[in-house]
This record gives sequence, structure tokens and C-alpha cells, in this order.
Amino acid sequence: MPKNNSPDLSAPARRGKRPARKPTAAFDFQSDALGYKLRLAQVRAYDLFFKTLAPLDLSPARVTALSLIAMNPGINQSALAKELSVAGPSVLKVVDTLEASGWVRRVDVEGDRRRYSLEITEQGHDYLELLSEKLSEYEVRLSEGFTAAERRSLMQMLDRLAV
Repeated sequence: MPKNNSPDLSAPARRGKRPARKPTAAFDFQSDALGYKLRLAQVRAYDLFFKTLAPLDLSPARVTALSLIAMNPGINQSALAKELSVAGPSVLKVVDTLEASGWVRRVDVEGDRRRYSLEITEQGHDYLELLSEKLSEYEVRLSEGFTAAERRSLMQMLDRLAV
């Protein structure tokens, strides 16, 4: 009878299953990973944002766009897109939504029929007042557990990280 030189395969190996491996700390990509911790914090911040601002039906991008337009009266869509770090079609959707809500209006730019500047409407100013109250509530809730000094320190570190 010929000798079989192939290794003896156990049933799991024959079925394509590998033996279970012990967990190892070498593959722990979460415990000491700044990016992972930032992502967890972002998930919490977004969850709390939407819970707090649910009645206002605004996304973080719309809030930021509304704020930028209010702080920069006459800003055009290209400049807004650059500030938001989004493409032109994306900012167009945001501006369309803000305009449809009555909070922003497009104003013709004299001498350039293809360009518009953006400004906050009277209704938009009223809405910004309500938004300001809700965002203050959000910031308080998000910062729970931090002292004022810790919050300032965290903000400074995040500013450094974002550069």
C-alpha cells in the first residue's frame, strides 16, 4: 500500500475552517487610537446634535452654512463651498434648502448674471435666534462632565489637531 505524505487534516481544517486563535493585544486598534476615540466622540456629538435640534430639522452642514452666511453677508456660493469644504453641487443643495425654508435669499450680483450673493432674510434672523438657544443647550449637554478649563483645553487641542 502506498504511503500518503500529506498531513493528516482534522475535520475543521478539511472543511476550510481554521482553528480559533487567541485574541492578541497586537491587534487592538482601538484602545490607544486617537482616530478611533475621535470617531466615537463624533458619533456621540452627532447623536446629541440631532436629538437636541430635531424639531428644527437641520443638519450640521446647514447650521454651518447658515452661520457662515449670517457672518459674511453677500458671500457667494463658491466662497461658501470653499468654507464648507464641499463641492459646488453639494453647496447648491444646501443653499436651495435654506432658500426654500425662507432663511436665505440669493441676490443678483451687478455685472455678473451668473453669480449670486447670499444673505439672511428677516425670517432667517428670527430662526438664527432660536437656533442659537438650541445650540447653547447642545453645547452644555455635550460638555457635561468637563470643567470650564477642561473644555477650553480640549477646544485648544482640537484646534491644533484640525490644522
